[in-house]
Amino acid sequence: MITKKQEKLDRLFNPRGLALFGGAGTEGSFGHRTVQSQILYGYKGNLYPISKKGGEISGFKVYKKLSDVDGPVDLAMLSLPARAVPGILRQCLAHGVAGVQIHSSGFSEVGTKEGKKLEAELVEIAAQGLRIVGPNCFGIHCPRGGFTILPGFRLSKVPGSLALISQSGGVASDFGCEAQFRGMELSKIVSYGNGCDLDATELLDYFCDDPETEIIAAYIEGVHDGRRFLDLLKKVTTKKPVVIWKAGLTPLGTRATLSHTGSMGGTAKIWQGALAQAGAVPVQGMEEMMDALTAIKYLKNVGPRISLLGGGGAIGVFSSDLAHRFGLDIPSFSQKTQKILRTYFPVPGNSMVNPLDTGTPALPIDIVKAVTREILTREPIDVLIVILLLRTLEADMPIFYKMSGAEPPPKGSYLKALLGSLVKLKEETGKDVAMVFDNKAYLPEDVFVEAVSRELQEKYQKAGIPVYDSVDRALRGISRALEHKPNL
Repeated sequence: MITKKQEKLDRLFNPRGLALFGGAGTEGSFGHRTVQSQILYGYKGNLYPISKKGGEISGFKVYKKLSDVDGPVDLAMLSLPARAVPGILRQCLAHGVAGVQIHSSGFSEVGTKEGKKLEAELVEIAAQGLRIVGPNCFGIHCPRGGFTILPGFRLSKVPGSLALISQSGGVASDFGCEAQFRGMELSKIVSYGNGCDLDATELLDYFCDDPETEIIAAYIEGVHDGRRFLDLLKKVTTKKPVVIWKAGLTPLGTRATLSHTGSMGGTAKIWQGALAQAGAVPVQGMEEMMDALTAIKYLKNVGPRISLLGGGGAIGVFSSDLAHRFGLDIPSFSQKTQKILRTYFPVPGNSMVNPLDTGTPALPIDIVKAVTREILTREPIDVLIVILLLRTLEADMPIFYKMSGAEPPPKGSYLKALLGSLVKLKEETGKDVAMVFDNKAYLPEDVFVEAVSRELQEKYQKAGIPVYDSVDRALRGISRALEHKPNL
């Protein structure tokens, strides 16, 4: 059953009309760029830029005041001086607007009496029936609703299942780009800033029951009621995985959060322990967050038993160290499997135990297909990680081909040839496969290797096989994904 509170928030995420206050007629201002971002993103509802100057922007009429607007307005975006905000909120209340997102700064985060008083006034207005995102935020990005944050007009327009709750606008923007790069479509992003009304707890509660959202990520600097937040988190993690980057866990970080969003950080041990106990996956940094989410998204039967395949003995040694550090296991292959694998590597110098050292990073593709089949069909592992050195495959090997008078294979052909085989093996065995595209371009003339990597990463991820930049990040992502599994 949908509650009135959920219904009002649904209006914020799927607005029939958007009103935009502040700077609409001032070229280059935050408000002007916000209007342009909605146009570029392709918002299909009614767009109502509002400014006393009137006129038009990019073909849209600029209204002099909200009361001049005839159609319904579900969400207003405010880019105004802090002192002007309360008056506009009262206009929104009178017009029946469901909610506002306040980009403006100058409230409690500045630490002044005036700023705190202004924010208290916002809270009083919100209590009268207006939901507030912010102040001091970037606001909402919602593909299904068809609107975005600034500068999110280049983010994917395809609705997905991953949501982000972020106290930081910059993190929200970066997350949208990173998720797109990882092939993870978004349901919603909310940059909530000071969170005077809608804070991390309220948003977590909403996403818990949001049918579109299957995975929740959060960047949090502080919460108003830690006990309530953690109690709710325990409930949410029984339904959906939650990955949380809790910032401000050091003395310097705490000082920074006070000036950023006016939040109290807390201590690392207390927060990380509490998050883990509540069933969330605690991470630090954007890379670790994306590594965990990538594994959760793509690995359907994730487990701790890992097999690695790659060219070079050192890969096996340091990968084993990393696996141990992350609490993963690299079980030795059975004697029978080792004997079969040895038939593909008759010359001494390769390890058949696990990790499988292929000796060369440019092993013939037919042998790679054969040994991956042997491992996935014979061994009781959960995830096979295939490590490929792209510079060797795409930049170095073609030079050797040409020196021998042969025509090099087309760019990316090695990876393309392997993809179909791995997808088939995944389906046959029910086991997971992850890729590491390592050893990329160092010289300017080899920059095309990065283009090949990105093209093939997209293809692999569309086929359900995650791609990581390094063994370290792959193992860390798998380890983090395992942390949420007992709670589902």
